[in-house]
Amino acid sequence: METNSKNCDCESNDKIVLACSGGSDLGEMSDIIARKLKAQGIYKMNCLAKIGFRDAKTIEEFSKANLLVIDGCPIDCGKKTLEQAGIANAKQLRLTDLGFTKGNCAATTENIDHIYSQALLT
Repeated sequence: METNSKNCDCESNDKIVLACSGGSDLGEMSDIIARKLKAQGIYKMNCLAKIGFRDAKTIEEFSKANLLVIDGCPIDCGKKTLEQAGIANAKQLRLTDLGFTKGNCAATTENIDHIYSQALLT
C-alpha cells in the first residue's frame, strides 16, 4: 500500500505527536490538540494504531523521534502502547493532570486553548 506524501506524515522522524483519541470527551480533546499542533506546524501527527499491529518501520522511526503522546486519562493508553513496543522516549501530556474529568469536559474553545498552551510547554 502506497502512502500519499502530501496527506500523510508517516515518513517523518522528527517531532511527532500521537493522541489517544478514545471514545470519551477527553479522547476528543486529545485528538483536537494533536491536530492543532500539526496544523500550526509544531509537530507532525502520526497514527498510534500503527504501533498496535507492530509496524516495524514505524516503531523504528518513533524510537528515534521527538515524540509527544497525548493521553486523556490515567489509563495512559497511548503511553502504554508505546512502552509495550519498546518505545520509551515519548513525553506525555495527560489531560486529567490538567484538571479535566472524563465524561465532564466539553471540547470548548476555552478548554482547547488551555490544553494547547500546556502542550506547547511539554
